[in-house]
Amino acid sequence: MELDRFDKQILEILTHEDVNLNELSERINLSVSSVHRRIKHLIDTNVMTNVRRDINYQKLGFSLHVLLQVSLSKHDTDTFSKFLEELESIPEVINAFLVTGQSADFIVEVIARDMENYSQILLNRIGKIEHVVALHSSFVIKEYNVFNCRGLLNKV
Repeated sequence: MELDRFDKQILEILTHEDVNLNELSERINLSVSSVHRRIKHLIDTNVMTNVRRDINYQKLGFSLHVLLQVSLSKHDTDTFSKFLEELESIPEVINAFLVTGQSADFIVEVIARDMENYSQILLNRIGKIEHVVALHSSFVIKEYNVFNCRGLLNKV
């Protein structure tokens, strides 16, 4: 897909900052309606999945952020689909990635209020999903936003 300089500016700004349409339009020197149309086009063409507003889960009382490696006993699309369907019913699961090159099949991003809450999610919900054979938790100490799409967008 061909991106012009305005599309690249929109992507660059939105990956680093939470700005409204008015501010974005002023910064790239385009009308609000043009910026809105461009964002809609970027979403419609799957360049962007949405205009995401990050939630500060700690402010909502979720002090634990966990990257959970999950291994399954079967490796087929039906098993993966059923696993993901079960994850969707767990509100504390905020993301899931099917991965290769790891001892796990999925990396699941989980938030919890505290260790007791996480233990309940892990043992009573995720650990009881059919075909789950191994769980390994990594607790996030600090999150860094180091994604720099400026260099990447210059290659498009």
